[in-house]
Amino acid sequence: MVDEVDIINVKMIINEWDPIDLLAYAPSDEYHSEINAIEQLLKISADSESLAVGIYDIFHKAFGEDVFKKTHSECAIISKKIHASNAILQRNKQQ
Repeated sequence: MVDEVDIINVKMIINEWDPIDLLAYAPSDEYHSEINAIEQLLKISADSESLAVGIYDIFHKAFGEDVFKKTHSECAIISKKIHASNAILQRNKQQ
């Protein structure tokens, strides 16, 4: 299950990625809705591939293909970062 620490981590990864290049001009919570949608995916998606497809779909739906120009491969990289980071957090919590 995803907890608050994991969501903060997801926010950090998504904001660092800044898939629409908005954060230089927009508030730091610009991707709030998309991050919440990714949170919901993490609750049901155990593998990076499914999460990558979900990330792509979330941003594509939110911003459209004219604005969201990232590829499925780029979303897969972000998905793997999220999963790896969450795995580290979970291990640290168990210690």
